[in-house]
Amino acid sequence: MVSSHFSGGCPCESGRGIHLCGNGTNNAEISAMMAPKPQLIVSDGKDWTLAVPELEFPFIQRTYELYGKKDLVENAHFAKEGHDFGISKRMALYPFMAKYLNLDLNKVKNDKGEIDESTCVIEPKEKLLVFGDKGEKLPKNALKDINKLYEMFGEKNLKVYEVKK
Repeated sequence: MVSSHFSGGCPCESGRGIHLCGNGTNNAEISAMMAPKPQLIVSDGKDWTLAVPELEFPFIQRTYELYGKKDLVENAHFAKEGHDFGISKRMALYPFMAKYLNLDLNKVKNDKGEIDESTCVIEPKEKLLVFGDKGEKLPKNALKDINKLYEMFGEKNLKVYEVKK
């Protein structure tokens, strides 16, 4: 998720410690730090990434341009879609990954020359919950309380975060 004005809605995705660095930062700046390594930025028109083609992507692309590598950053934007990792987004990702990881896409194409996901196994949700349905298998030292997370940042950092909200 790359947005210059939104950094997530919960502690698991917002990276507060990173966003509080220095005088504060955002996901577009963090994404630009990837330069000059290849990067595909996937965005859509129905969440906080809707402005990526006009706002964040040109900024990130300009950073790549400073390295002479403007062509190594791409944006696949799906203006009529929402927040997911659906088929259209995966189909944009596969060729990008194949190109930069030297993978042979022909190995996953069907007779029509289309990428075929039919051999992919979709695991049941229960199998993916390695820490249990309610987190009961989390390590003993894992943070399990949002207030404990706030304590880790200290009063000063918490105030900085609240101001930026």
